[in-house]
Amino acid sequence: MSHVSSDAPSREDDPGPATKTAAPDPDALVDPSDEPLTGKAATQERILVAASELFLSRGYENTTIAQVAERAEVSRATVFWHFSDKESLFRECFNRICEPFRVSLARDFSGLPPEKRLREQVELYQSFIGQHRADVDGFIRWALEHTSFREWLIRVVLDLHNRFGSALTETITEIVPPHLDADAIARSVLLALDGNFLLTYFDPSSRVAEQRQASLQVLLDLIPRRSDGRY
Repeated sequence: MSHVSSDAPSREDDPGPATKTAAPDPDALVDPSDEPLTGKAATQERILVAASELFLSRGYENTTIAQVAERAEVSRATVFWHFSDKESLFRECFNRICEPFRVSLARDFSGLPPEKRLREQVELYQSFIGQHRADVDGFIRWALEHTSFREWLIRVVLDLHNRFGSALTETITEIVPPHLDADAIARSVLLALDGNFLLTYFDPSSRVAEQRQASLQVLLDLIPRRSDGRY
């Protein structure tokens, strides 16, 4: 668990001229979440960005606090001021990298008709994997390499995976006849998505990717629909 320092001053906590911005227009509509970080928050974010890049490229064992400090342009003492040790820093980096997954899962599709919602959810999975491939690769490598983190990593990733599966089940429940097992159908779709993703490691060619995409489309079309059309 990270801990942010008290109000004690630190040289590295000043983001410097490079991050200073012009005075905001009082008439402009500004989303507070888009405002640049300053002070201690900016320092902590620099450390997390630097550490995440190093952990993803070098792995946990081959990344040192000194390397993190150098990339973040702070001192080793500043890193330890914000994070108690390398393990805590790693956990915070992992949580930070997972955040886009959580945000994607939190998207509200309830206003869409079930058929369109299903297509959107499948597209969400595929587009997210494409946009965050390096992060996903890091998850897999960390889970395989680091015995001390393996159970925790797998538990977090499977939780996100199962939450997506539950969202698919809710949608498919509205599409299929009531006597069918919507959860089993949803897990079949998720299995196809997972298998498609895994196979990209062995054959990433565009031609094969198009074939697999067509097969996934056939699977979605084969899902039984309610005869009354009532969703």
